[in-house]
Amino acid sequence: MDVVLGLDLGTTNCKALAMGEDGQPVASVSAPTPVHTVTLPNTLQPGEEFDAEELWQTCAQLIRALIAKPGVDFRVVGIAVASFGEAGVLLDDARQPLAPIIAWRDPRTMLWLDWWRTRISETEMYRITGLSFRHIYSVNKLLWYREHAPQMFMRAHTWLCIADWITFRLTAQLATSYALACRTMLFDVSRRAWSDELLRLANLPADLLPPPLPSGQIVGAITADAARETGLLAGTPVVIGGHDHVCAALAAGVTEPGTILDSSGTVEAILVPLDQPILDLAATGGMPCGCHTARERYYLIGGVMSGAVVDWLARVLTGDDAPTTVSQLMLDAARAPIGAEGLWFEPYLDGAGSYLRDPAAWGAWLGLRLHHSRADMIRAAMEGLTFGIRHLLEKMQRAGKFPARALRAVGGGTRNTWWQQLKADVIGAPIETLVVSDVTAQGAALLAGIGIGMYADEATAIARAYRPMTRYAVNAENHARYEALYRDVFEKLYPALKPISLGRDYAGAKQL
Repeated sequence: MDVVLGLDLGTTNCKALAMGEDGQPVASVSAPTPVHTVTLPNTLQPGEEFDAEELWQTCAQLIRALIAKPGVDFRVVGIAVASFGEAGVLLDDARQPLAPIIAWRDPRTMLWLDWWRTRISETEMYRITGLSFRHIYSVNKLLWYREHAPQMFMRAHTWLCIADWITFRLTAQLATSYALACRTMLFDVSRRAWSDELLRLANLPADLLPPPLPSGQIVGAITADAARETGLLAGTPVVIGGHDHVCAALAAGVTEPGTILDSSGTVEAILVPLDQPILDLAATGGMPCGCHTARERYYLIGGVMSGAVVDWLARVLTGDDAPTTVSQLMLDAARAPIGAEGLWFEPYLDGAGSYLRDPAAWGAWLGLRLHHSRADMIRAAMEGLTFGIRHLLEKMQRAGKFPARALRAVGGGTRNTWWQQLKADVIGAPIETLVVSDVTAQGAALLAGIGIGMYADEATAIARAYRPMTRYAVNAENHARYEALYRDVFEKLYPALKPISLGRDYAGAKQL
Protein backbone atom coordinates (compact mmCIF):
# COMPACT_ATOMS: atom_id res chain seq x y z
CA MET A 1 0.00 0.00 0.00
CA ASP A 2 1.35 3.42 -0.98
CA VAL A 3 1.12 6.17 1.65
CA VAL A 4 2.21 9.76 2.07
CA LEU A 5 3.73 10.85 5.35
CA GLY A 6 3.04 14.08 7.25
CA LEU A 7 5.22 15.35 10.07
CA ASP A 8 3.93 17.90 12.59
CA LEU A 9 6.44 19.59 14.90
CA GLY A 10 4.40 21.24 17.62
CA THR A 11 5.43 23.21 20.68
CA THR A 12 4.36 20.33 22.95
CA ASN A 13 4.44 17.22 20.77
CA CYS A 14 5.85 15.98 17.47
CA LYS A 15 3.73 13.62 15.35
CA ALA A 16 4.16 11.47 12.27
CA LEU A 17 1.16 10.23 10.30
CA ALA A 18 0.95 7.85 7.35
CA MET A 19 -2.06 8.45 5.09
CA GLY A 20 -3.46 6.38 2.26
CA GLU A 21 -4.75 7.69 -1.07
CA ASP A 22 -8.25 7.79 0.44
CA GLY A 23 -7.05 10.64 2.67
CA GLN A 24 -7.44 8.64 5.87
CA PRO A 25 -4.71 7.80 8.42
CA VAL A 26 -3.14 4.36 8.28
CA ALA A 27 -0.89 4.76 11.32
CA SER A 28 0.51 7.50 13.53
CA VAL A 29 3.06 7.97 16.31
CA SER A 30 3.99 10.88 18.57
CA ALA A 31 6.63 11.98 21.05
CA PRO A 32 7.13 15.00 23.33
CA THR A 33 8.91 17.92 21.71
CA PRO A 34 12.28 18.35 23.46
CA VAL A 35 12.30 21.89 24.88
CA HIS A 36 14.68 23.51 27.37
CA THR A 37 13.76 26.25 29.84
CA VAL A 38 16.45 28.90 30.37
CA THR A 39 16.81 31.79 32.79
CA LEU A 40 16.88 35.21 31.16
CA PRO A 41 18.45 38.29 32.73
CA ASN A 42 16.29 41.29 33.65
CA THR A 43 12.96 39.50 33.31
CA LEU A 44 10.63 37.53 35.52
CA GLN A 45 9.74 35.22 32.63
CA PRO A 46 11.88 32.23 31.65
CA GLY A 47 13.02 31.66 28.09
CA GLU A 48 12.60 28.53 26.01
CA GLU A 49 15.00 26.96 23.54
CA PHE A 50 15.16 23.94 21.27
CA ASP A 51 18.21 22.05 20.09
CA ALA A 52 18.19 21.60 16.31
CA GLU A 53 19.83 18.17 16.38
CA GLU A 54 17.41 16.95 19.06
CA LEU A 55 14.47 18.01 16.90
CA TRP A 56 15.90 16.17 13.92
CA GLN A 57 16.59 13.03 15.95
CA THR A 58 13.05 13.13 17.36
CA CYS A 59 11.64 13.27 13.81
CA ALA A 60 13.96 10.55 12.52
CA GLN A 61 13.00 8.25 15.40
CA LEU A 62 9.29 8.93 14.83
CA ILE A 63 9.59 8.00 11.17
CA ARG A 64 11.45 4.78 12.03
CA ALA A 65 8.81 3.93 14.65
CA LEU A 66 6.00 4.60 12.17
CA ILE A 67 7.55 2.41 9.49
CA ALA A 68 8.18 -0.40 11.99
CA LYS A 69 4.78 -0.18 13.66
CA PRO A 70 3.30 -3.68 14.09
CA GLY A 71 0.36 -4.60 11.90
CA VAL A 72 0.99 -2.07 9.13
CA ASP A 73 2.48 -2.70 5.71
CA PHE A 74 3.02 0.30 3.46
CA ARG A 75 5.48 2.10 1.22
CA VAL A 76 6.10 5.81 1.78
CA VAL A 77 5.94 7.59 -1.59
CA GLY A 78 6.05 11.20 -0.39
CA ILE A 79 6.60 13.28 2.73
CA ALA A 80 5.99 16.88 3.88
CA VAL A 81 6.63 18.72 7.14
CA ALA A 82 4.54 21.19 9.14
CA SER A 83 5.75 23.10 12.19
CA PHE A 84 5.11 25.99 14.52
CA GLY A 85 6.23 29.31 13.08
CA GLU A 86 8.66 32.11 13.92
CA ALA A 87 11.44 29.99 15.44
CA GLY A 88 14.35 28.94 13.27
CA VAL A 89 17.87 27.57 12.93
CA LEU A 90 21.01 29.51 11.99
CA LEU A 91 23.40 27.41 9.91
CA ASP A 92 27.07 28.01 9.10
CA ASP A 93 28.86 27.38 5.78
CA ALA A 94 29.03 23.67 6.56
CA ARG A 95 25.24 23.66 7.14
CA GLN A 96 25.71 22.99 10.86
CA PRO A 97 23.56 24.70 13.54
CA LEU A 98 25.30 27.65 15.17
CA ALA A 99 23.14 28.28 18.24
CA PRO A 100 20.17 27.02 20.24
CA ILE A 101 16.80 27.76 18.66
CA ILE A 102 14.91 30.58 20.39
CA ALA A 103 11.32 29.37 20.85
CA TRP A 104 8.59 31.30 19.07
CA ARG A 105 7.11 32.72 22.29
CA ASP A 106 10.41 33.40 24.10
CA PRO A 107 10.28 36.96 25.57
CA ARG A 108 13.92 38.00 25.08
CA THR A 109 13.16 39.78 21.79
CA MET A 110 10.63 42.24 23.27
CA LEU A 111 13.02 45.20 23.12
CA TRP A 112 13.26 44.97 19.34
CA LEU A 113 9.73 46.32 18.97
CA ASP A 114 10.91 49.82 19.86
CA TRP A 115 13.83 49.36 17.45
CA TRP A 116 11.40 48.77 14.58
CA ARG A 117 9.15 51.68 15.55
CA THR A 118 12.01 54.12 14.93
CA ARG A 119 12.55 52.77 11.41
CA ILE A 120 9.16 52.06 9.86
CA SER A 121 5.53 52.73 10.66
CA GLU A 122 3.37 49.82 11.74
CA THR A 123 0.98 50.65 8.91
CA GLU A 124 3.76 50.24 6.34
CA MET A 125 5.08 47.08 7.99
CA TYR A 126 1.60 45.58 7.80
CA ARG A 127 1.20 46.66 4.17
CA ILE A 128 4.31 44.67 3.26
CA THR A 129 4.19 41.65 5.56
CA GLY A 130 0.60 41.34 6.81
CA LEU A 131 2.05 41.48 10.35
CA SER A 132 1.86 44.11 13.05
CA PHE A 133 4.74 44.64 15.46
CA ARG A 134 5.19 41.59 17.71
CA HIS A 135 8.33 40.25 19.31
CA ILE A 136 7.74 36.65 18.25
CA TYR A 137 8.61 36.99 14.56
CA SER A 138 11.82 35.53 13.13
CA VAL A 139 13.55 38.79 12.22
CA ASN A 140 13.64 39.81 15.89
CA LYS A 141 15.42 36.58 16.75
CA LEU A 142 17.99 37.30 14.03
CA LEU A 143 18.53 40.79 15.43
CA TRP A 144 18.89 39.35 18.94
CA TYR A 145 21.55 36.87 17.77
CA ARG A 146 23.44 39.66 16.01
CA GLU A 147 23.37 41.85 19.12
CA HIS A 148 24.21 39.20 21.71
CA ALA A 149 26.42 36.79 19.76
CA PRO A 150 28.09 38.92 17.05
CA GLN A 151 31.03 36.58 16.42
CA MET A 152 28.69 33.66 15.95
CA PHE A 153 26.35 35.70 13.76
CA MET A 154 29.23 36.62 11.44
CA ARG A 155 29.51 32.91 10.61
CA ALA A 156 25.80 32.58 9.74
CA HIS A 157 25.09 31.35 6.23
CA THR A 158 21.36 30.45 6.24
CA TRP A 159 18.26 30.84 8.39
CA LEU A 160 15.71 28.02 8.23
CA CYS A 161 12.33 27.85 9.94
CA ILE A 162 11.73 24.64 11.87
CA ALA A 163 9.90 22.67 9.15
CA ASP A 164 12.54 23.88 6.67
CA TRP A 165 15.31 22.52 8.92
CA ILE A 166 13.73 19.05 8.96
CA THR A 167 13.15 19.25 5.20
CA PHE A 168 16.83 20.16 4.79
CA ARG A 169 17.92 17.17 6.86
CA LEU A 170 15.77 14.94 4.66
CA THR A 171 16.92 16.40 1.32
CA ALA A 172 20.04 18.61 1.78
CA GLN A 173 18.01 21.33 0.00
CA LEU A 174 17.53 24.86 1.37
CA ALA A 175 13.99 26.24 0.91
CA THR A 176 11.01 27.55 2.83
CA SER A 177 7.27 27.70 2.24
CA TYR A 178 5.34 30.90 1.62
CA ALA A 179 3.30 29.98 4.71
CA LEU A 180 6.32 29.94 7.05
CA ALA A 181 8.05 32.87 5.34
CA CYS A 182 4.95 34.89 6.28
CA ARG A 183 5.92 34.43 9.95
CA THR A 184 9.37 36.03 9.64
CA MET A 185 8.31 39.71 9.30
CA LEU A 186 10.63 39.88 6.27
CA PHE A 187 8.28 38.52 3.57
CA ASP A 188 6.35 40.63 1.06
CA VAL A 189 2.96 38.91 1.02
CA SER A 190 1.69 40.54 -2.19
CA ARG A 191 4.86 39.72 -4.14
CA ARG A 192 5.44 36.37 -2.43
CA ALA A 193 9.11 37.27 -2.13
CA TRP A 194 11.55 38.51 0.48
CA SER A 195 11.24 42.25 1.07
CA ASP A 196 14.29 44.19 -0.10
CA GLU A 197 13.14 47.18 1.97
CA LEU A 198 12.89 45.26 5.24
CA LEU A 199 16.18 43.46 4.67
CA ARG A 200 17.79 46.85 4.12
CA LEU A 201 16.25 48.31 7.28
CA ALA A 202 17.37 45.31 9.30
CA ASN A 203 20.79 45.34 7.59
CA LEU A 204 20.50 41.65 6.82
CA PRO A 205 21.87 40.00 3.67
CA ALA A 206 19.27 38.60 1.27
CA ASP A 207 21.21 35.37 0.83
CA LEU A 208 20.72 34.59 4.55
CA LEU A 209 17.17 33.53 3.66
CA PRO A 210 16.29 30.44 1.62
CA PRO A 211 14.24 30.47 -1.60
CA PRO A 212 10.49 30.68 -0.82
CA LEU A 213 8.24 28.14 -2.55
CA PRO A 214 4.50 27.41 -2.58
CA SER A 215 3.35 24.63 -0.27
CA GLY A 216 2.77 21.39 -2.15
CA GLN A 217 5.81 21.69 -4.45
CA ILE A 218 8.52 19.01 -4.54
CA VAL A 219 11.75 20.42 -3.09
CA GLY A 220 14.02 17.37 -3.25
CA ALA A 221 14.34 13.72 -2.37
CA ILE A 222 15.45 11.63 0.59
CA THR A 223 19.24 11.50 0.68
CA ALA A 224 21.29 8.40 1.47
CA ASP A 225 22.14 9.84 4.90
CA ALA A 226 18.50 10.57 5.69
CA ALA A 227 17.50 7.11 4.50
CA ARG A 228 19.93 5.53 6.97
CA GLU A 229 18.60 7.61 9.84
CA THR A 230 14.87 7.33 9.10
CA GLY A 231 14.37 4.03 7.30
CA LEU A 232 12.80 5.79 4.32
CA LEU A 233 13.90 4.84 0.80
CA ALA A 234 16.51 7.12 -0.73
CA GLY A 235 14.98 9.07 -3.60
CA THR A 236 11.52 9.36 -2.03
CA PRO A 237 10.10 12.81 -2.96
CA VAL A 238 9.93 15.48 -0.26
CA VAL A 239 7.37 18.26 -0.63
CA ILE A 240 7.29 21.73 0.95
CA GLY A 241 4.83 21.81 3.86
CA GLY A 242 4.14 24.91 5.94
CA HIS A 243 2.93 26.61 9.11
CA ASP A 244 1.02 24.23 11.38
CA HIS A 245 -2.26 26.16 11.64
CA VAL A 246 -2.42 26.64 7.88
CA CYS A 247 -1.70 22.96 7.19
CA ALA A 248 -4.53 22.11 9.60
CA ALA A 249 -6.82 24.45 7.67
CA LEU A 250 -6.16 22.49 4.49
CA ALA A 251 -7.06 19.16 6.11
CA ALA A 252 -10.19 20.72 7.63
CA GLY A 253 -11.30 21.95 4.20
CA VAL A 254 -10.97 25.59 5.24
CA THR A 255 -9.87 27.06 1.93
CA GLU A 256 -12.94 29.01 0.74
CA PRO A 257 -14.28 32.26 2.29
CA GLY A 258 -17.09 31.46 4.72
CA THR A 259 -15.43 28.32 6.10
CA ILE A 260 -13.62 28.95 9.38
CA LEU A 261 -11.00 26.98 11.29
CA ASP A 262 -11.32 26.85 15.07
CA SER A 263 -8.11 25.21 16.32
CA SER A 264 -8.09 24.85 20.08
CA GLY A 265 -4.95 24.41 22.13
CA THR A 266 -3.07 26.68 24.52
CA VAL A 267 -4.18 29.39 22.11
CA GLU A 268 -7.48 28.96 20.29
CA ALA A 269 -6.70 30.07 16.76
CA ILE A 270 -9.42 31.30 14.42
CA LEU A 271 -8.40 31.23 10.74
CA VAL A 272 -10.48 32.46 7.81
CA PRO A 273 -9.47 32.02 4.14
CA LEU A 274 -9.35 34.95 1.72
CA ASP A 275 -9.26 35.27 -2.07
CA GLN A 276 -6.94 38.28 -1.77
CA PRO A 277 -4.75 39.55 1.07
CA ILE A 278 -6.11 42.38 3.23
CA LEU A 279 -3.05 44.49 4.05
CA ASP A 280 -4.85 47.41 5.68
CA LEU A 281 -3.90 47.68 9.36
CA ALA A 282 -6.98 49.72 10.22
CA ALA A 283 -9.33 47.23 8.57
CA THR A 284 -7.92 44.12 10.23
CA GLY A 285 -6.77 45.60 13.52
CA GLY A 286 -3.38 43.99 12.92
CA MET A 287 -4.51 40.37 12.77
CA PRO A 288 -1.88 38.43 10.79
CA CYS A 289 -2.61 38.07 7.08
CA GLY A 290 -0.55 35.54 5.13
CA CYS A 291 -0.28 33.00 2.34
CA HIS A 292 -2.40 29.86 2.70
CA THR A 293 -1.02 26.38 2.02
CA ALA A 294 -3.76 26.21 -0.63
CA ARG A 295 -2.46 27.85 -3.80
CA GLU A 296 -3.79 31.31 -4.65
CA ARG A 297 -5.41 31.63 -1.22
CA TYR A 298 -4.62 33.86 1.74
CA TYR A 299 -5.88 34.00 5.33
CA LEU A 300 -6.50 36.09 8.42
CA ILE A 301 -5.73 34.51 11.78
CA GLY A 302 -6.29 35.58 15.36
CA GLY A 303 -6.46 33.90 18.71
CA VAL A 304 -7.79 33.77 22.26
CA MET A 305 -5.84 32.09 25.09
CA SER A 306 -8.63 29.58 25.69
CA GLY A 307 -6.59 26.52 26.63
CA ALA A 308 -4.28 28.50 28.90
CA VAL A 309 -7.25 30.10 30.68
CA VAL A 310 -9.03 26.75 31.15
CA ASP A 311 -5.87 25.24 32.65
CA TRP A 312 -5.55 28.30 34.89
CA LEU A 313 -9.14 27.90 36.04
CA ALA A 314 -8.54 24.28 36.98
CA ARG A 315 -5.31 25.09 38.79
CA VAL A 316 -6.69 28.09 40.71
CA LEU A 317 -10.07 26.59 41.62
CA THR A 318 -8.92 23.04 42.39
CA GLY A 319 -5.13 23.03 42.55
CA ASP A 320 -5.02 20.50 39.71
CA ASP A 321 -5.08 21.06 35.93
CA ALA A 322 -5.24 17.38 34.92
CA PRO A 323 -7.60 16.52 32.02
CA THR A 324 -10.02 14.75 34.37
CA THR A 325 -10.21 17.87 36.54
CA VAL A 326 -10.85 20.09 33.52
CA SER A 327 -13.61 17.71 32.38
CA GLN A 328 -15.24 17.91 35.81
CA LEU A 329 -15.13 21.71 35.72
CA MET A 330 -16.94 21.68 32.38
CA LEU A 331 -19.65 19.46 33.89
CA ASP A 332 -19.98 22.00 36.72
CA ALA A 333 -20.26 24.87 34.23
CA ALA A 334 -23.03 23.05 32.33
CA ARG A 335 -25.13 22.96 35.49
CA ALA A 336 -25.05 26.74 35.90
CA PRO A 337 -27.64 28.79 33.98
CA ILE A 338 -26.99 30.91 30.88
CA GLY A 339 -25.51 34.20 32.05
CA ALA A 340 -24.03 32.60 35.19
CA GLU A 341 -26.47 34.35 37.53
CA GLY A 342 -25.24 37.79 36.44
CA LEU A 343 -21.51 37.00 36.67
CA TRP A 344 -19.18 38.18 33.88
CA PHE A 345 -15.65 37.28 32.87
CA GLU A 346 -13.08 39.22 30.85
CA PRO A 347 -10.83 36.58 29.20
CA TYR A 348 -7.65 38.66 28.77
CA LEU A 349 -5.48 37.05 31.45
CA ASP A 350 -2.39 37.47 29.25
CA GLY A 351 -3.47 40.76 27.71
CA ALA A 352 -5.71 41.15 24.68
CA GLY A 353 -4.03 39.91 21.54
CA SER A 354 -5.24 39.70 17.97
CA TYR A 355 -6.92 42.90 16.81
CA LEU A 356 -7.24 44.56 20.25
CA ARG A 357 -3.46 44.31 20.67
CA ASP A 358 -3.52 45.53 24.26
CA PRO A 359 -0.95 43.76 26.49
CA ALA A 360 -2.19 45.78 29.50
CA ALA A 361 -5.78 44.49 29.20
CA TRP A 362 -7.06 42.74 32.31
CA GLY A 363 -8.75 39.48 32.98
CA ALA A 364 -11.53 39.83 35.54
CA TRP A 365 -14.67 38.42 37.06
CA LEU A 366 -17.24 41.17 37.41
CA GLY A 367 -20.49 41.18 39.35
CA LEU A 368 -19.46 38.69 42.06
CA ARG A 369 -22.07 38.21 44.78
CA LEU A 370 -22.32 35.97 47.83
CA HIS A 371 -24.75 33.66 46.02
CA HIS A 372 -22.29 32.81 43.24
CA SER A 373 -20.89 29.28 43.19
CA ARG A 374 -17.81 27.72 41.64
CA ALA A 375 -20.04 26.49 38.83
CA ASP A 376 -21.15 30.07 38.14
CA MET A 377 -17.52 31.22 38.05
CA ILE A 378 -16.58 28.53 35.55
CA ARG A 379 -19.69 29.14 33.44
CA ALA A 380 -18.94 32.86 33.33
CA ALA A 381 -15.33 32.14 32.31
CA MET A 382 -16.35 29.81 29.48
CA GLU A 383 -18.97 32.27 28.26
CA GLY A 384 -16.41 35.09 28.42
CA LEU A 385 -13.90 33.10 26.39
CA THR A 386 -16.55 32.28 23.81
CA PHE A 387 -17.72 35.90 23.62
CA GLY A 388 -14.06 36.77 22.99
CA ILE A 389 -13.95 34.32 20.06
CA ARG A 390 -17.12 35.85 18.65
CA HIS A 391 -15.66 39.36 19.05
CA LEU A 392 -12.58 38.28 17.10
CA LEU A 393 -14.60 36.59 14.37
CA GLU A 394 -16.84 39.62 13.89
CA LYS A 395 -13.79 41.80 13.24
CA MET A 396 -12.58 39.28 10.67
CA GLN A 397 -15.97 39.27 8.97
CA ARG A 398 -16.04 43.05 8.73
CA ALA A 399 -12.55 43.06 7.19
CA GLY A 400 -13.16 40.19 4.76
CA LYS A 401 -16.89 40.70 4.09
CA PHE A 402 -17.80 37.01 4.29
CA PRO A 403 -20.56 35.13 6.12
CA ALA A 404 -19.78 32.63 8.87
CA ARG A 405 -21.29 29.53 7.27
CA ALA A 406 -19.67 26.95 9.57
CA LEU A 407 -16.74 26.49 11.92
CA ARG A 408 -14.54 23.42 11.55
CA ALA A 409 -13.26 22.62 15.05
CA VAL A 410 -9.99 20.76 15.63
CA GLY A 411 -7.70 20.27 18.61
CA GLY A 412 -8.12 19.13 22.19
CA GLY A 413 -11.12 21.35 22.89
CA THR A 414 -13.32 19.30 20.55
CA ARG A 415 -13.53 16.57 23.18
CA ASN A 416 -15.72 18.87 25.27
CA THR A 417 -19.14 18.57 23.66
CA TRP A 418 -20.77 21.13 25.98
CA TRP A 419 -18.25 23.80 24.98
CA GLN A 420 -18.75 23.10 21.28
CA GLN A 421 -22.49 23.61 21.69
CA LEU A 422 -21.84 26.80 23.67
CA LYS A 423 -19.72 28.14 20.80
CA ALA A 424 -22.39 27.35 18.22
CA ASP A 425 -25.02 29.14 20.32
CA VAL A 426 -22.90 32.22 21.09
CA ILE A 427 -21.46 32.65 17.58
CA GLY A 428 -24.65 31.76 15.76
CA ALA A 429 -23.04 29.30 13.32
CA PRO A 430 -22.85 25.50 13.38
CA ILE A 431 -19.69 23.78 14.61
CA GLU A 432 -18.33 20.64 12.93
CA THR A 433 -15.73 18.39 14.52
CA LEU A 434 -13.65 15.98 12.46
CA VAL A 435 -12.99 12.26 12.62
CA VAL A 436 -9.21 12.70 12.26
CA SER A 437 -7.62 14.34 15.29
CA ASP A 438 -4.09 14.91 13.93
CA VAL A 439 -5.20 17.38 11.28
CA THR A 440 -1.90 19.28 11.07
CA ALA A 441 0.02 16.11 10.22
CA GLN A 442 -2.84 15.12 7.89
CA GLY A 443 -2.59 18.51 6.16
CA ALA A 444 1.15 18.01 5.65
CA ALA A 445 0.44 14.55 4.23
CA LEU A 446 -2.15 16.03 1.85
CA LEU A 447 0.47 18.51 0.60
CA ALA A 448 2.81 15.58 0.01
CA GLY A 449 0.05 13.88 -1.98
CA ILE A 450 -0.56 17.01 -4.05
CA GLY A 451 3.15 17.40 -4.71
CA ILE A 452 3.65 13.87 -6.03
CA GLY A 453 0.43 13.87 -8.07
CA MET A 454 -1.60 11.55 -5.85
CA TYR A 455 -4.22 14.33 -5.86
CA ALA A 456 -4.82 16.67 -8.78
CA ASP A 457 -5.33 19.72 -6.56
CA GLU A 458 -6.42 20.91 -3.13
CA ALA A 459 -10.12 20.38 -3.83
CA THR A 460 -9.52 16.74 -4.77
CA ALA A 461 -7.37 16.18 -1.68
CA ILE A 462 -9.97 17.73 0.64
CA ALA A 463 -12.79 15.72 -0.94
CA ARG A 464 -10.88 12.54 -0.05
CA ALA A 465 -9.73 13.56 3.42
CA TYR A 466 -12.52 15.60 5.00
CA ARG A 467 -14.67 13.52 7.36
CA PRO A 468 -17.04 15.37 9.73
CA MET A 469 -17.77 13.56 12.98
CA THR A 470 -20.28 15.68 14.92
CA ARG A 471 -22.27 18.74 13.90
CA TYR A 472 -23.48 21.11 16.60
CA ALA A 473 -26.47 23.07 15.30
CA VAL A 474 -27.37 26.47 16.71
CA ASN A 475 -30.04 26.45 19.40
CA ALA A 476 -32.09 29.46 18.29
CA GLU A 477 -33.49 30.21 21.77
CA ASN A 478 -30.04 30.11 23.41
CA HIS A 479 -28.53 32.19 20.61
CA ALA A 480 -31.12 34.92 21.13
CA ARG A 481 -30.31 35.07 24.84
CA TYR A 482 -26.57 35.19 24.18
CA GLU A 483 -27.05 37.84 21.52
CA ALA A 484 -28.61 40.15 24.10
CA LEU A 485 -25.91 39.40 26.71
CA TYR A 486 -23.15 39.98 24.17
CA ARG A 487 -24.47 43.31 22.89
CA ASP A 488 -25.77 44.69 26.17
CA VAL A 489 -22.83 43.82 28.43
CA PHE A 490 -19.79 42.00 27.01
CA GLU A 491 -19.02 44.51 24.28
CA LYS A 492 -18.94 47.25 26.93
CA LEU A 493 -16.63 45.51 29.42
CA TYR A 494 -13.27 46.03 27.70
CA PRO A 495 -13.82 49.77 27.00
CA ALA A 496 -14.96 50.24 30.60
CA LEU A 497 -11.87 48.56 32.11
CA LYS A 498 -9.31 49.99 29.71
CA PRO A 499 -8.88 53.38 31.45
CA ILE A 500 -7.91 51.74 34.75
CA SER A 501 -5.82 48.91 33.25
CA LEU A 502 -3.83 51.24 31.00
CA GLY A 503 -0.25 51.47 32.19
CA ARG A 504 -0.80 48.80 34.85
CA ASP A 505 0.55 45.80 32.94
CA TYR A 506 1.13 42.39 34.47
CA ALA A 507 4.06 41.90 36.84
CA GLY A 508 7.34 41.71 35.02
CA ALA A 509 6.25 43.40 31.79
CA LYS A 510 8.43 46.44 32.42
CA GLN A 511 11.51 44.24 32.56
CA LEU A 512 10.80 42.90 29.09
